[in-house]
Amino acid sequence: MQLMLLLLVAYGITFGLMNDKTPISAWLRNRQILKDADGLTFFTRMLACPYCTGFHAGWMAWLVVYAPQHSAALVAPSGAILAHVVACAFAASAGCYVIDSAAQWLEDHSAAARKSLED
Repeated sequence: MQLMLLLLVAYGITFGLMNDKTPISAWLRNRQILKDADGLTFFTRMLACPYCTGFHAGWMAWLVVYAPQHSAALVAPSGAILAHVVACAFAASAGCYVIDSAAQWLEDHSAAARKSLED
């Protein structure tokens, strides 16, 4: 149940960041660091990828979902806690990618269906 909650929280964070629903995403896009040959910054590329953004949203979601249970252990984090955070971040990245791909497929196919009905 907590993993499902983690995935939903992570996808919410990912959706908000990728679609400029938060002031943080605009701030990140304006950072002019680590430009590549195409002139795009690290954050511009990251915010275009649901897998990449989902990873970072995953550790943020871990802080919301699991950190309250481990508050005493967070003072001196063990390897098990760090492994759990990283595992949750990778699970969230995969989950966000799947959810975003499914949502994109639905949007594309519903737009095509709407267009065929209009014609």
